Amino acid sequence: MRWGRIGRPVPPVEQPIRPHRTGQRTVGFWLVATIATLGAVAALSAHTLAHHLTTRTDQEITRASAFDSTVAFDKTVAFGGSGEREPLDEHGLVLVLDEQGEVVARYPGSDDLPTFPALTPARLKAYAARSTPSAFGESYRAKVVRTADAGPRHEGGYVVTARSTADDRRAVEHLLEVETAAALPLLATVLIGARRLGRREVWERQDTERRLREFMAAAGHELRNPLTTISGYAELARVGDPAYEPMRREALDRITAEVGRMGTLVDELVLLTRLDFGQPLQLTCVDLAQLCRDAVTAARDCHPDRPVRLLLAPGDHTVTGDPLRLHQLVANLLANARVHTPPGTTTTLGLGTEDGHRVIEVLDDGPGVPDELRARLFDPFVRGEETRAAGSGLGLSIVSAIATAHGGVVTLEPSEPSHRGAWFRVRIPAPS
Repeated sequence: MRWGRIGRPVPPVEQPIRPHRTGQRTVGFWLVATIATLGAVAALSAHTLAHHLTTRTDQEITRASAFDSTVAFDKTVAFGGSGEREPLDEHGLVLVLDEQGEVVARYPGSDDLPTFPALTPARLKAYAARSTPSAFGESYRAKVVRTADAGPRHEGGYVVTARSTADDRRAVEHLLEVETAAALPLLATVLIGARRLGRREVWERQDTERRLREFMAAAGHELRNPLTTISGYAELARVGDPAYEPMRREALDRITAEVGRMGTLVDELVLLTRLDFGQPLQLTCVDLAQLCRDAVTAARDCHPDRPVRLLLAPGDHTVTGDPLRLHQLVANLLANARVHTPPGTTTTLGLGTEDGHRVIEVLDDGPGVPDELRARLFDPFVRGEETRAAGSGLGLSIVSAIATAHGGVVTLEPSEPSHRGAWFRVRIPAPS
């Protein structure tokens, strides 16, 4: 069995591949997605921490402000003496204001506390109507309580129990800084990975374009050959001289044969395209054992000079698949062995189960496949350079596409000293 390169007289002219932005889009997508995710995590954690600190602060303010408004406002009572008021820490602040919002008394827990914002009578009245602490500027949360006694010479006023949130804000900022520092190595890793993925996508796209150009060039050549033959014999068939009648009949026969060959080639191209695009199969329960028996019987009847053996392992051999396509898979493998081996070569078709897969094997005792052709044997239009066998070179490509469409794979097994011929194995998942 002699194999060779793709059968075309003139190789396609290589055109430079246009640069694609696929890789850049991939890198950009992953960077944006990563930054958005990290930003969302950081925002959520910062919001959660800020909410927790605010809740804790409000609870402290509420406890500290729960006292009888008639209690004298002295430092001892305000910060943990014998009165009813709970103590505030060094971040706490108590202000006694008159009706106009002027400070009557101030009891800070620390001299380093930020300046408390000024309050107008209208705002004091509004805050006093609230039952929970509120934000005062950027540095405080406080609760305002209306009191009948605001100290000497002040019959009415307000008591403001406040707590500084400067440390809480710094804690949230520190959390964001830590998360930012931790995110930088992750961003660098994602950038490196995304760039590698982008380069891989660009390479795959370039390889796909190259293979597509080769496929179109080979398909064009395969279609051009029968058209050229048809054109030549059509001119010969137009000769009206009766002396050329036998030649005319031969020309018409050749035209008919070439039209049939072209029709077969077009059908195979359409089938290969449909399989590559993943069009649905007509799935049903298929008995591979009976399918193999039918294929072997047909091969023996059509070519009695070609011995074909059938080996069936015991057990169940059913799969879920398209019976027409699976029959074509087996028939193509048998035809491939027949047309690429000398007369008298024995072909063996085997069927069994291995590791949850149905295994179809086709072996022959011919010369085998050259090592330089094995890598591209399942590509379209790959044919032997010196073979005289008629065909389009799509048979093994269709076998590979059918196996892939059924979730399986076809392989050419390595040659062994005890067996020099070709050895194809098709693995299709068995029903679960």
